Amino acid sequence: MQNKKMKHRINKLTLYTILFSVCFFLVNIILGLVLTKQSDSAIREQIESRMLDVCNLAASDLDGDMLREVSADDMDSEDYQYTLEVLSRYQNTIGLEYIYCVREFDKDVFCFTIDPSEDPGEFGEPIQYTTALHQASLGTASVDKEPYGDRWGRFYSAYSPVYDSNGKIGGIVCVDFDADWYEDQIARLIRTTGIVTALSTSFTFIIIIGIVSNYRKRIKYILDEMNNVTKSIETLVNETTNSARKNIVIEEDKGLADDDIAELTNKIVHLEDKLSDEIAYVRSQAYIDQMSGLGNRTAYEEHVELIDKKIMTEQSPFNVIVFDINGLKTINDTLGHDKGDSAIISVSAVLKEIFENDNIYRIGGDEFVVIIEEKPDQSKDLMNKVADALNENESLSISKGFATFVPYYDMRYKDVFRRADQAMYEDKREYYKTHSDRRRKES
Repeated sequence: MQNKKMKHRINKLTLYTILFSVCFFLVNIILGLVLTKQSDSAIREQIESRMLDVCNLAASDLDGDMLREVSADDMDSEDYQYTLEVLSRYQNTIGLEYIYCVREFDKDVFCFTIDPSEDPGEFGEPIQYTTALHQASLGTASVDKEPYGDRWGRFYSAYSPVYDSNGKIGGIVCVDFDADWYEDQIARLIRTTGIVTALSTSFTFIIIIGIVSNYRKRIKYILDEMNNVTKSIETLVNETTNSARKNIVIEEDKGLADDDIAELTNKIVHLEDKLSDEIAYVRSQAYIDQMSGLGNRTAYEEHVELIDKKIMTEQSPFNVIVFDINGLKTINDTLGHDKGDSAIISVSAVLKEIFENDNIYRIGGDEFVVIIEEKPDQSKDLMNKVADALNENESLSISKGFATFVPYYDMRYKDVFRRADQAMYEDKREYYKTHSDRRRKES
């Protein structure tokens, strides 16, 4: 009778162990899928941000009047060769496969104008029409969300408009990114995640079976530990979907004496630490501009969405300040792009020092935005401190524009931003009245 009870007890315990292992396996699969999706999104956002930065920088270096008027007969002209040299410099320095200029020849028909690649598009040869290209033709730099194919391969492309002296779009700069390479990296990430999930689950299952067979009296403790791991993993999964992440501190049970069980516990804690590190890394890549250390365009657009929701419900006050470095193109052309990068980094450091905990973003090559929601009455003083600090300590000049949210007048954040941006451009025009520049570019 006693033997039957023991056998029943062991079989039931084994069944519970198997069921728990299956649940752990499913949790690992779900976590792997979540991490893969987060990594995919972070990589894609970084690529898009990088492509837009390159496009916007290149667009600021080009002459919109020349791009509007260029023809196939101008290939030997000085302006054409200069533009070709600028594009080639970006292509060689940054390691781009394709960067080129296009122009709208007819409604929704865009064709090559200047292409420095080894296998260039012929002047007037149509390119693939995409939604992002259409957005650029309307004045908004954009990136393809879906790949397209042409005779050179499959690509995602970024597009940035180039304005002429009349403020109209004279041409569009395009940067291509290999879609096959990107999809191969994601496929490798999925395969690696699947292998790691399978190996970690199999290894955990073997350890559990060994513990059950040798330490039946302690199996309840192990199961409780595994339940805690499951809860921790669920917490980590929830963290990946939140906009702010809390630190998770896991302390090892110092009272556990058995080496085998301690090893299992240590491996579980190690797994949790690795997952936490991975989530922190993915989030930092997704929301921080790597050059300046400020919030990137992704973080900026998420903040704008939150402000738009507030405007619809509570009309909370806020101010917007827009900054743009004066003469960055001249710095790049005369001193080199390393000096241009140093200028961007210096401006970023001053912004962080003066605005401290306010929301500061780098949304373009040399364009910065500060959103002040607390103590907005100090905004103008802080804005002027930035210009003074740069003039005195960094020998840099910056154009600035400021606007205040007007309740029940401004319906969306972009209404306030538009006024701040216009004020910045007016400030820039005043600057160039007393400072010479070969093209009088507002960059």
